[in-house]
Amino acid sequence: MVGGIFLILAFYALQVLPVNYAGLALILFAIILFIAEIKVVSHGLLAVGGVISLLLGSLMLFQSPAEYMRISLSVIIPAVLVTSAFFIFAATMAIRARLTKPTTGMEGLVGETGTASTPIAPEGKVAIHGEIWDVVSDQNIERGEKVQVSGVVNLKLKVKKNE
Repeated sequence: MVGGIFLILAFYALQVLPVNYAGLALILFAIILFIAEIKVVSHGLLAVGGVISLLLGSLMLFQSPAEYMRISLSVIIPAVLVTSAFFIFAATMAIRARLTKPTTGMEGLVGETGTASTPIAPEGKVAIHGEIWDVVSDQNIERGEKVQVSGVVNLKLKVKKNE
């Protein structure tokens, strides 16, 4: 990340890239860093690099000796802040969605509680979310007792007493 920013700045300093292309390259690199933040676990480091690259690219995009031909800092800074806030918010929400517990399927049943429909010794049936499931347990559980799902084995729920 830092190497990419410095490489583009080196091309600019050695006058390999004109000012407009160096600024555009830094802005494109910032977008790439913001997108990479969603896919790579960097704990916000790529987003910080994206903000820096976006700010430098915006400052370098239009350089002119005449003051009225340049972009004002009062335009650049809010634009960078709003764009950065959007990408950081999107990355945060994507990471939060990735880390949430599944709510559907077999994985979503682990940790749920239900009521024993039949005695369970070691097999029986349990009602969870209005569905009747075949279950197995290491404990003897009476009909009507509350149970908690601890795992799923071959489409049978493994349960224990809910204490």
